[in-house]
Amino acid sequence: MINNKSDKPFFDHLEELRQRVIKCFFSIFIFSILTYYFSDNIITFLINPVGDLKISFQVLKITSIFLIKISLSLIFGILLSLPIILYQFLVFILPAFENKVTTLKIFKYLFVNILFFISGLIFGYYVLVPISLKFFTSLSASLNYINLNYTLENYLFYIVWLMIISSLIFQLPFILIIFNKIGIISKNYLRKHRRSIILAFFILAAFFTPPDPLSQIIVVIPLYLLFEISIFFMKSKE
Repeated sequence: MINNKSDKPFFDHLEELRQRVIKCFFSIFIFSILTYYFSDNIITFLINPVGDLKISFQVLKITSIFLIKISLSLIFGILLSLPIILYQFLVFILPAFENKVTTLKIFKYLFVNILFFISGLIFGYYVLVPISLKFFTSLSASLNYINLNYTLENYLFYIVWLMIISSLIFQLPFILIIFNKIGIISKNYLRKHRRSIILAFFILAAFFTPPDPLSQIIVVIPLYLLFEISIFFMKSKE
């Protein structure tokens, strides 16, 4: 159980915060180093969605590959450290809102949160990335004089950020539930504006998909399910 720390002196809180920030940075440092040794595998993994598309890659600087590996190692080091970072944040901040917060509650929250985050990464990689690649490459299909030569770093970082955006979207239930708890948004409000929100989902999907209904529906379905999950777990405040 985590004890209430509200009676601690201000500087004790600062010292605790400093220690937790150090742990977070140390975690990122260790995971980034470990990830660097698998950077070739990561690059290959990120290139796989290209499949049969006629795309070729190039590097423009002699240091490009090294910088790409360093950047990817840092990004994936942060991603792998997220459970530790989130845990340190929760342990530090939750006692300010509740008198008694059990470690079990924190680990339950972390587990579900990480599960949704990983689901978002998987959805981004296997759904959003292939759809977006096919869409953007199809724009030049009728232009036979254009060769699809992309810089490797531009492609890799586009794929990575698309996956991260997808994983953040999958945090929608947690965001809405927190907003509900602190009184920013209500369960009835979301129910009342359900149609407008679904329309907003289709508009959002249009930015990442070809202009065909099937692709947009594939993207909107998980968004709608996440939205309904949020409403289900919200508390009504009449």
